[in-house]
Amino acid sequence: MSERSLNGSSLDEPDRFHDWPGPDPDVLPRSKRRDDVPARNGSAISIRWHGDADPQADRDWLVQDLISETGKGLMPGQWGSGKTFTALDLSASIMTGEPFAGRRVMRRGGVLFVASEGAFEIPIRLRGLVHGKLGSDATERLPFAWIEDCPRLLSTEAVAQLAATAKAAAEHLRETFDLPLAMIIIDTVAAAAGFGDENSAAEAQKVMNAMEALSRQTGAFVLGIDHFGKTTETGTRGSSAKEAAADVVLAVLANRDEGGTISNTRMAIRKVRGARCGYEIPFALEVVTVGENYDQEPITTCVVQWQTDRVSSAAMAAGKERWPTSVKVFRQALLSSLVDDGVRAWPFGDEGAEVRAVPLQAVKIGFSAIYPADGDDEAKRTEAKRKAFKRAVDTCLGRSLIGSVALKGVDHLWMIEAAE
Repeated sequence: MSERSLNGSSLDEPDRFHDWPGPDPDVLPRSKRRDDVPARNGSAISIRWHGDADPQADRDWLVQDLISETGKGLMPGQWGSGKTFTALDLSASIMTGEPFAGRRVMRRGGVLFVASEGAFEIPIRLRGLVHGKLGSDATERLPFAWIEDCPRLLSTEAVAQLAATAKAAAEHLRETFDLPLAMIIIDTVAAAAGFGDENSAAEAQKVMNAMEALSRQTGAFVLGIDHFGKTTETGTRGSSAKEAAADVVLAVLANRDEGGTISNTRMAIRKVRGARCGYEIPFALEVVTVGENYDQEPITTCVVQWQTDRVSSAAMAAGKERWPTSVKVFRQALLSSLVDDGVRAWPFGDEGAEVRAVPLQAVKIGFSAIYPADGDDEAKRTEAKRKAFKRAVDTCLGRSLIGSVALKGVDHLWMIEAAE
Protein backbone atom coordinates (compact mmCIF):
# COMPACT_ATOMS: atom_id res chain seq x y z
CA MET A 1 0.00 0.00 0.00
CA SER A 2 1.48 3.36 -1.00
CA GLU A 3 1.84 6.16 1.47
CA ARG A 4 -0.29 8.76 -0.36
CA SER A 5 -3.15 10.85 0.99
CA LEU A 6 -6.62 9.37 0.54
CA ASN A 7 -8.84 11.26 -1.95
CA GLY A 8 -6.07 13.77 -2.47
CA SER A 9 -6.63 15.47 0.86
CA SER A 10 -3.87 16.81 3.03
CA LEU A 11 -3.48 14.93 6.26
CA ASP A 12 -2.49 18.17 7.94
CA GLU A 13 -6.05 19.46 7.55
CA PRO A 14 -8.11 19.51 10.77
CA ASP A 15 -10.70 17.03 9.43
CA ARG A 16 -8.33 14.31 8.28
CA PHE A 17 -11.03 11.61 8.32
CA HIS A 18 -13.71 13.63 6.47
CA ASP A 19 -14.42 10.84 3.98
CA TRP A 20 -15.13 8.28 6.71
CA PRO A 21 -17.80 9.17 9.30
CA GLY A 22 -16.59 6.38 11.54
CA PRO A 23 -17.78 2.84 12.26
CA ASP A 24 -21.43 1.94 12.58
CA PRO A 25 -22.46 2.68 16.21
CA ASP A 26 -24.25 -0.68 16.31
CA VAL A 27 -20.96 -2.55 15.91
CA LEU A 28 -18.96 -0.46 18.34
CA PRO A 29 -17.86 -2.01 21.63
CA ARG A 30 -19.83 -1.00 24.69
CA SER A 31 -17.13 1.41 25.83
CA LYS A 32 -17.47 3.42 22.60
CA ARG A 33 -21.25 3.92 22.68
CA ARG A 34 -21.91 7.44 23.88
CA ASP A 35 -25.53 8.09 22.89
CA ASP A 36 -26.09 10.25 25.96
CA VAL A 37 -23.08 12.52 25.33
CA PRO A 38 -23.93 15.81 23.60
CA ALA A 39 -22.04 16.80 20.47
CA ARG A 40 -19.03 19.02 20.90
CA ASN A 41 -19.25 22.72 20.14
CA GLY A 42 -16.36 23.70 17.91
CA SER A 43 -13.14 22.68 19.59
CA ALA A 44 -14.57 22.43 23.10
CA ILE A 45 -13.72 19.26 25.03
CA SER A 46 -16.60 17.72 26.98
CA ILE A 47 -16.20 17.66 30.77
CA ARG A 48 -17.38 14.79 32.96
CA TRP A 49 -18.34 15.29 36.61
CA HIS A 50 -18.32 12.81 39.44
CA GLY A 51 -21.85 11.69 40.18
CA ASP A 52 -23.08 11.98 36.61
CA ALA A 53 -23.90 8.88 34.61
CA ASP A 54 -20.62 7.33 33.52
CA PRO A 55 -20.77 4.99 30.49
CA GLN A 56 -17.28 3.71 31.35
CA ALA A 57 -17.93 2.87 35.00
CA ASP A 58 -17.64 -0.86 34.26
CA ARG A 59 -14.59 -2.28 32.54
CA ASP A 60 -15.32 -3.71 29.11
CA TRP A 61 -13.17 -6.68 28.14
CA LEU A 62 -12.41 -8.36 24.85
CA VAL A 63 -10.84 -11.23 26.82
CA GLN A 64 -11.81 -11.27 30.50
CA ASP A 65 -9.17 -9.71 32.77
CA LEU A 66 -6.62 -9.83 29.95
CA ILE A 67 -7.44 -7.60 26.96
CA SER A 68 -9.78 -4.60 26.96
CA GLU A 69 -12.33 -4.06 24.19
CA THR A 70 -10.38 -1.13 22.78
CA GLY A 71 -6.88 0.22 23.25
CA LYS A 72 -3.43 -0.92 22.25
CA GLY A 73 -1.13 -3.65 23.48
CA LEU A 74 2.07 -5.56 22.80
CA MET A 75 2.89 -9.24 22.44
CA PRO A 76 6.71 -9.27 22.59
CA GLY A 77 8.93 -12.32 22.70
CA GLN A 78 12.17 -13.98 21.70
CA TRP A 79 12.59 -15.22 18.15
CA GLY A 80 11.24 -18.73 17.72
CA SER A 81 9.24 -18.66 20.96
CA GLY A 82 5.86 -18.79 19.19
CA LYS A 83 4.74 -15.14 19.17
CA THR A 84 2.80 -15.31 15.92
CA PHE A 85 1.37 -18.75 16.75
CA THR A 86 0.11 -17.30 20.03
CA ALA A 87 -1.38 -14.27 18.28
CA LEU A 88 -3.16 -16.52 15.79
CA ASP A 89 -4.47 -18.66 18.66
CA LEU A 90 -5.85 -15.46 20.18
CA SER A 91 -7.42 -14.69 16.80
CA ALA A 92 -9.10 -18.10 16.76
CA SER A 93 -10.60 -17.45 20.19
CA ILE A 94 -11.86 -13.99 19.17
CA MET A 95 -13.42 -15.43 16.00
CA THR A 96 -15.10 -18.41 17.67
CA GLY A 97 -15.77 -17.16 21.19
CA GLU A 98 -13.81 -20.05 22.70
CA PRO A 99 -11.64 -19.28 25.78
CA PHE A 100 -8.13 -17.93 25.27
CA ALA A 101 -5.52 -19.23 27.73
CA GLY A 102 -8.30 -20.13 30.15
CA ARG A 103 -9.89 -16.66 29.93
CA ARG A 104 -13.37 -16.05 28.57
CA VAL A 105 -13.86 -14.13 25.33
CA MET A 106 -16.39 -11.40 26.07
CA ARG A 107 -16.74 -9.94 22.57
CA ARG A 108 -16.70 -12.16 19.51
CA GLY A 109 -15.60 -10.62 16.23
CA GLY A 110 -13.38 -10.68 13.19
CA VAL A 111 -9.64 -10.08 12.93
CA LEU A 112 -7.52 -7.98 10.57
CA PHE A 113 -3.89 -9.14 10.49
CA VAL A 114 -1.21 -6.72 9.25
CA ALA A 115 1.55 -9.09 8.12
CA SER A 116 4.60 -6.84 7.81
CA GLU A 117 6.76 -9.94 8.35
CA GLY A 118 6.30 -13.54 7.18
CA ALA A 119 3.07 -12.98 5.25
CA PHE A 120 3.71 -16.13 3.18
CA GLU A 121 3.22 -18.24 6.33
CA ILE A 122 -0.28 -16.95 7.13
CA PRO A 123 -2.30 -19.35 4.88
CA ILE A 124 -0.42 -22.41 6.18
CA ARG A 125 -0.78 -21.34 9.80
CA LEU A 126 -4.49 -20.73 9.33
CA ARG A 127 -4.80 -24.25 7.92
CA GLY A 128 -2.99 -25.44 11.03
CA LEU A 129 -5.57 -23.70 13.22
CA VAL A 130 -8.40 -25.38 11.35
CA HIS A 131 -6.80 -28.85 11.35
CA GLY A 132 -5.24 -28.82 14.80
CA LYS A 133 -7.39 -26.53 16.92
CA LEU A 134 -10.82 -25.69 15.51
CA GLY A 135 -11.57 -29.04 13.85
CA SER A 136 -15.22 -29.65 13.03
CA ASP A 137 -16.17 -26.36 14.71
CA ALA A 138 -14.46 -24.37 11.94
CA THR A 139 -16.65 -22.76 9.31
CA GLU A 140 -15.77 -22.93 5.62
CA ARG A 141 -14.45 -19.38 5.80
CA LEU A 142 -13.11 -17.68 8.92
CA PRO A 143 -13.77 -14.00 9.74
CA PHE A 144 -10.08 -13.31 9.24
CA ALA A 145 -8.43 -10.96 6.76
CA TRP A 146 -4.82 -9.95 6.28
CA ILE A 147 -2.81 -7.40 4.37
CA GLU A 148 0.81 -7.72 3.32
CA ASP A 149 1.56 -4.00 2.93
CA CYS A 150 1.64 -1.57 5.80
CA PRO A 151 2.30 2.16 5.70
CA ARG A 152 5.15 3.31 7.90
CA LEU A 153 3.50 3.80 11.29
CA LEU A 154 5.62 6.89 11.92
CA SER A 155 4.25 8.59 8.80
CA THR A 156 1.39 11.07 9.09
CA GLU A 157 -0.69 9.04 6.61
CA ALA A 158 -0.48 5.67 8.36
CA VAL A 159 -3.56 5.91 10.59
CA ALA A 160 -5.79 7.17 7.77
CA GLN A 161 -4.67 4.41 5.39
CA LEU A 162 -5.02 1.64 7.95
CA ALA A 163 -8.37 3.01 9.15
CA ALA A 164 -9.69 2.99 5.58
CA THR A 165 -8.50 -0.60 5.14
CA ALA A 166 -10.08 -1.58 8.45
CA LYS A 167 -13.36 0.05 7.38
CA ALA A 168 -13.46 -2.10 4.25
CA ALA A 169 -12.71 -5.21 6.31
CA ALA A 170 -15.36 -4.28 8.88
CA GLU A 171 -18.02 -3.86 6.19
CA HIS A 172 -17.22 -7.30 4.75
CA LEU A 173 -17.26 -8.88 8.22
CA ARG A 174 -20.67 -7.39 8.95
CA GLU A 175 -22.15 -8.39 5.59
CA THR A 176 -20.66 -11.90 5.42
CA PHE A 177 -20.38 -13.02 9.05
CA ASP A 178 -22.61 -10.55 10.94
CA LEU A 179 -19.63 -9.80 13.18
CA PRO A 180 -17.77 -6.59 14.08
CA LEU A 181 -14.07 -6.05 13.61
CA ALA A 182 -12.80 -6.83 17.12
CA MET A 183 -9.01 -6.97 16.76
CA ILE A 184 -6.21 -5.66 14.56
CA ILE A 185 -2.84 -7.41 14.87
CA ILE A 186 0.40 -5.88 13.58
CA ASP A 187 3.25 -8.35 12.98
CA THR A 188 5.73 -6.92 13.81
CA VAL A 189 5.84 -3.42 15.30
CA ALA A 190 9.52 -3.12 14.38
CA ALA A 191 8.84 -3.94 10.72
CA ALA A 192 5.75 -1.73 10.47
CA ALA A 193 7.06 1.29 12.37
CA GLY A 194 10.01 2.19 10.17
CA PHE A 195 12.04 3.48 13.09
CA GLY A 196 14.88 5.87 12.42
CA ASP A 197 16.14 5.14 15.93
CA GLU A 198 14.45 2.21 17.67
CA ASN A 199 15.71 3.45 21.03
CA SER A 200 14.09 6.85 20.61
CA ALA A 201 11.35 7.40 23.19
CA ALA A 202 9.75 10.02 20.94
CA GLU A 203 9.49 7.65 17.97
CA ALA A 204 8.22 4.80 20.17
CA GLN A 205 5.53 7.08 21.62
CA LYS A 206 4.43 8.15 18.12
CA VAL A 207 3.98 4.51 17.13
CA MET A 208 1.92 3.76 20.24
CA ASN A 209 -0.14 6.91 19.62
CA ALA A 210 -0.82 5.70 16.08
CA MET A 211 -2.02 2.34 17.42
CA GLU A 212 -4.28 4.14 19.91
CA ALA A 213 -5.71 6.36 17.17
CA LEU A 214 -6.36 3.31 14.98
CA SER A 215 -8.23 1.65 17.85
CA ARG A 216 -10.39 4.74 18.40
CA GLN A 217 -11.25 5.03 14.72
CA THR A 218 -12.15 1.35 14.28
CA GLY A 219 -13.51 0.27 17.67
CA ALA A 220 -11.07 -2.67 17.63
CA PHE A 221 -8.22 -3.53 19.98
CA VAL A 222 -4.83 -3.09 18.28
CA LEU A 223 -2.16 -5.63 19.26
CA GLY A 224 1.43 -5.30 18.11
CA ILE A 225 3.70 -8.35 17.98
CA ASP A 226 7.22 -7.24 18.86
CA HIS A 227 10.72 -8.53 19.59
CA PHE A 228 12.47 -8.77 22.93
CA GLY A 229 15.89 -7.27 23.52
CA LYS A 230 19.07 -9.31 23.91
CA THR A 231 17.82 -10.63 27.27
CA THR A 232 14.29 -11.19 28.50
CA GLU A 233 14.98 -9.02 31.54
CA THR A 234 15.25 -5.92 29.36
CA GLY A 235 11.72 -6.41 28.02
CA THR A 236 10.53 -5.26 24.61
CA ARG A 237 13.32 -4.24 22.25
CA GLY A 238 13.96 -0.53 21.87
CA SER A 239 12.58 2.26 24.02
CA SER A 240 10.75 1.45 27.24
CA ALA A 241 8.15 4.01 26.12
CA LYS A 242 6.40 1.24 24.17
CA GLU A 243 5.56 -0.90 27.19
CA ALA A 244 4.86 2.21 29.28
CA ALA A 245 2.20 3.36 26.81
CA ALA A 246 0.65 -0.08 26.24
CA ASP A 247 -2.58 -1.09 27.95
CA VAL A 248 -1.59 -4.76 27.76
CA VAL A 249 1.78 -6.53 27.52
CA LEU A 250 1.61 -10.31 26.97
CA ALA A 251 5.16 -11.64 26.63
CA VAL A 252 5.81 -14.98 24.91
CA LEU A 253 8.78 -16.70 26.56
CA ALA A 254 10.77 -19.91 26.17
CA ASN A 255 14.04 -21.51 27.26
CA ARG A 256 16.47 -22.22 24.41
CA ASP A 257 19.51 -24.51 24.45
CA GLU A 258 22.67 -24.05 22.36
CA GLY A 259 21.21 -26.17 19.58
CA GLY A 260 18.16 -23.92 19.26
CA THR A 261 15.67 -26.33 20.85
CA ILE A 262 13.07 -24.50 22.92
CA SER A 263 11.28 -25.66 26.06
CA ASN A 264 9.18 -24.25 28.89
CA THR A 265 7.07 -22.13 26.54
CA ARG A 266 4.73 -19.78 28.38
CA MET A 267 2.96 -16.44 28.16
CA ALA A 268 3.90 -13.92 30.84
CA ILE A 269 1.23 -11.40 31.79
CA ARG A 270 3.55 -8.42 32.22
CA LYS A 271 0.92 -5.68 32.22
CA VAL A 272 -2.88 -5.38 32.15
CA ARG A 273 -4.62 -2.13 32.96
CA GLY A 274 -7.45 -2.90 35.36
CA ALA A 275 -6.51 -6.50 36.19
CA ARG A 276 -3.75 -8.43 37.93
CA CYS A 277 -0.46 -9.17 36.21
CA GLY A 278 2.92 -10.70 36.99
CA TYR A 279 2.07 -14.36 36.37
CA GLU A 280 2.66 -16.91 33.62
CA ILE A 281 0.43 -19.29 31.64
CA PRO A 282 2.29 -22.32 30.19
CA PHE A 283 1.58 -23.70 26.73
CA ALA A 284 2.95 -26.26 24.30
CA LEU A 285 3.57 -25.85 20.58
CA GLU A 286 2.02 -28.88 18.92
CA VAL A 287 3.21 -29.79 15.43
CA VAL A 288 0.35 -30.53 13.01
CA THR A 289 0.42 -31.77 9.42
CA VAL A 290 -1.73 -29.73 7.04
CA GLY A 291 -0.99 -31.47 3.72
CA GLU A 292 1.76 -32.56 1.35
CA ASN A 293 3.99 -30.66 -1.06
CA TYR A 294 4.71 -31.59 -4.67
CA ASP A 295 7.30 -34.12 -3.51
CA GLN A 296 4.68 -35.75 -1.25
CA GLU A 297 6.49 -34.59 1.84
CA PRO A 298 4.39 -33.43 4.79
CA ILE A 299 3.69 -29.73 5.24
CA THR A 300 3.71 -28.95 8.95
CA THR A 301 3.05 -26.00 11.20
CA CYS A 302 2.29 -25.48 14.89
CA VAL A 303 -0.71 -24.68 17.06
CA VAL A 304 -0.77 -23.54 20.66
CA GLN A 305 -2.14 -25.90 23.29
CA TRP A 306 -2.65 -24.11 26.60
CA GLN A 307 -1.67 -25.98 29.74
CA THR A 308 -3.57 -24.09 32.41
CA ASP A 309 -3.24 -27.13 34.68
CA ARG A 310 0.58 -26.99 34.51
CA VAL A 311 2.72 -24.61 36.51
CA SER A 312 5.65 -23.09 34.58
CA SER A 313 9.21 -23.74 35.70
CA ALA A 314 9.66 -20.13 36.81
CA ALA A 315 6.46 -20.22 38.84
CA MET A 316 7.51 -23.51 40.40
CA ALA A 317 10.83 -22.02 41.50
CA ALA A 318 9.16 -18.92 42.91
CA GLY A 319 6.49 -21.04 44.58
CA LYS A 320 9.02 -23.15 46.44
CA GLU A 321 10.37 -20.02 48.10
CA ARG A 322 6.90 -18.96 49.23
CA TRP A 323 5.90 -22.27 50.78
CA PRO A 324 7.29 -22.98 54.28
CA THR A 325 8.95 -26.33 54.92
CA SER A 326 6.09 -27.41 57.20
CA VAL A 327 3.61 -27.55 54.29
CA LYS A 328 5.79 -28.95 51.49
CA VAL A 329 4.20 -32.40 51.78
CA PHE A 330 0.79 -30.75 51.49
CA ARG A 331 1.98 -28.78 48.44
CA GLN A 332 3.18 -31.99 46.79
CA ALA A 333 -0.19 -33.64 47.43
CA LEU A 334 -2.04 -30.59 46.08
CA LEU A 335 0.01 -30.46 42.87
CA SER A 336 -0.51 -34.18 42.23
CA SER A 337 -4.24 -33.93 42.92
CA LEU A 338 -4.63 -30.93 40.59
CA VAL A 339 -3.19 -33.00 37.75
CA ASP A 340 -5.25 -36.12 38.49
CA ASP A 341 -8.56 -34.68 39.74
CA GLY A 342 -8.51 -30.96 38.91
CA VAL A 343 -11.45 -29.27 37.22
CA ARG A 344 -11.99 -25.85 35.63
CA ALA A 345 -13.67 -23.45 38.04
CA TRP A 346 -14.64 -19.78 38.31
CA PRO A 347 -14.60 -19.04 42.06
CA PHE A 348 -15.14 -15.30 41.50
CA GLY A 349 -18.24 -15.65 39.34
CA ASP A 350 -18.92 -16.37 35.68
CA GLU A 351 -16.96 -13.33 34.52
CA GLY A 352 -14.03 -13.83 36.90
CA ALA A 353 -10.72 -15.52 36.26
CA GLU A 354 -10.64 -19.27 35.64
CA VAL A 355 -8.66 -21.51 38.00
CA ARG A 356 -8.01 -25.23 38.25
CA ALA A 357 -9.53 -26.53 41.48
CA VAL A 358 -9.54 -29.95 43.13
CA PRO A 359 -11.86 -31.47 45.75
CA LEU A 360 -10.54 -31.07 49.28
CA GLN A 361 -11.09 -34.77 49.93
CA ALA A 362 -8.88 -35.75 46.98
CA VAL A 363 -6.03 -33.65 48.38
CA LYS A 364 -6.57 -35.17 51.82
CA ILE A 365 -6.32 -38.70 50.43
CA GLY A 366 -3.13 -37.83 48.56
CA PHE A 367 -1.68 -36.14 51.65
CA SER A 368 -2.43 -39.13 53.88
CA ALA A 369 -0.70 -41.45 51.42
CA ILE A 370 2.64 -39.61 51.56
CA TYR A 371 2.71 -37.98 55.02
CA PRO A 372 4.81 -40.00 57.53
CA ALA A 373 3.14 -40.31 60.93
CA ASP A 374 4.20 -42.05 64.14
CA GLY A 375 1.77 -44.01 66.28
CA ASP A 376 1.28 -47.27 68.11
CA ASP A 377 -1.70 -48.24 66.00
CA GLU A 378 -3.52 -47.29 62.82
CA ALA A 379 -6.05 -45.09 64.62
CA LYS A 380 -3.31 -42.92 66.16
CA ARG A 381 -1.48 -42.60 62.84
CA THR A 382 -4.71 -41.66 61.08
CA GLU A 383 -5.46 -39.01 63.72
CA ALA A 384 -1.92 -37.60 63.43
CA LYS A 385 -2.31 -37.29 59.66
CA ARG A 386 -5.73 -35.66 60.05
CA LYS A 387 -4.33 -33.01 62.39
CA ALA A 388 -1.29 -32.41 60.17
CA PHE A 389 -3.54 -31.96 57.13
CA LYS A 390 -5.76 -29.48 58.98
CA ARG A 391 -2.71 -27.49 60.13
CA ALA A 392 -1.36 -27.39 56.58
CA VAL A 393 -4.67 -26.19 55.13
CA ASP A 394 -5.02 -23.49 57.80
CA THR A 395 -1.43 -22.34 57.25
CA CYS A 396 -1.81 -22.16 53.48
CA LEU A 397 -5.13 -20.31 53.66
CA GLY A 398 -3.64 -17.86 56.14
CA ARG A 399 -0.64 -17.19 53.88
CA SER A 400 -2.84 -16.87 50.75
CA LEU A 401 -1.07 -19.83 49.17
CA ILE A 402 -4.35 -21.56 48.36
CA GLY A 403 -7.95 -20.56 47.81
CA SER A 404 -11.11 -22.40 48.80
CA VAL A 405 -14.56 -22.49 47.22
CA ALA A 406 -17.62 -24.75 47.46
CA LEU A 407 -18.67 -26.18 44.09
CA LYS A 408 -22.03 -27.95 44.12
CA GLY A 409 -21.70 -28.39 47.86
CA VAL A 410 -18.18 -29.85 47.70
CA ASP A 411 -15.18 -27.92 49.06
CA HIS A 412 -12.46 -27.37 46.46
CA LEU A 413 -8.95 -25.93 46.72
CA TRP A 414 -6.82 -24.15 44.17
CA MET A 415 -3.26 -22.85 44.19
CA ILE A 416 -2.87 -19.07 44.29
CA GLU A 417 -0.02 -17.79 42.15
CA ALA A 418 2.52 -15.38 43.58
CA ALA A 419 1.03 -12.27 41.98
CA GLU A 420 -2.61 -13.23 42.55
